[in-house]
Amino acid sequence: MKNIFRTLGILFVGFLLVTSCEKNEDPTIDFGEGYVQLNSTTGSIPENSSSPIVTTVLLGNDGTNPNGVTVNFTVTSSDDSRFTVTPSNGTVEIPAGEFSADILVQPLDNLDADGDVEITIELSTSSDLPIGIAGQGLVATSRDIVITDNDCPTVYSSKYAVNVYAFDEEAPSHSVDLVPVPGTDNQFTIESSWGPSFVAWATGSASYEGLYLYSGTITVNDDFTVDFVGDDSWGTGGSGTYTACGDRFEITLTQALFSGGFTVDIVMVGQ
Repeated sequence: MKNIFRTLGILFVGFLLVTSCEKNEDPTIDFGEGYVQLNSTTGSIPENSSSPIVTTVLLGNDGTNPNGVTVNFTVTSSDDSRFTVTPSNGTVEIPAGEFSADILVQPLDNLDADGDVEITIELSTSSDLPIGIAGQGLVATSRDIVITDNDCPTVYSSKYAVNVYAFDEEAPSHSVDLVPVPGTDNQFTIESSWGPSFVAWATGSASYEGLYLYSGTITVNDDFTVDFVGDDSWGTGGSGTYTACGDRFEITLTQALFSGGFTVDIVMVGQ
């Protein structure tokens, strides 16, 4: 495939050389005073991001910008209260001698489960120069940005698919029931954390199949950190996090069943 592209490239270059020789013209395209466009037409950012998403306005011309360029833009959204825009006045300046300027959208984390926000940044035809690639007003005149909500209701599933990782490999997966501890709303027991096949897989001996299940209790704290306490003395527990968006546990387990003190990572996703 690479040879095909190389051949086509050679033929294309040859065609340009022949055309240039035949017409004997300067191939430089005249864009007049220039044009402005956006560097991207889509994008997304999580609601709890500490840094803004940046949209760059680019100046295309003959390589000079002696006086600076004023670019006007509009911002529309499904909820203006959930972000800020800089510059806030709908005008961005590309200073003299420079060829780009940035529009910043900073999400505001409102801690509410109110869905994603769709934002559109659109260059205005009232700008100093024509908009869009080559000033045609067709492409790269607007950008659609999605701010993804990170505040989902906490709803625990009754059953979870569990992926298990150890020794830089993936161990056999399994599923497990999440059983609430009576009288609590943040504690659950599971019959097996690393699964009924883990020890057989780790030792290479099928005789351990279904043994040493590593059962225990999961506690989800107020900040969504997670503590795991094993039921057996060799099940020395672990810690991790819970993500309500996606109903996902990520827990690193320690153990004293094997020598070497290695850890095991489990990822539990609600079914």
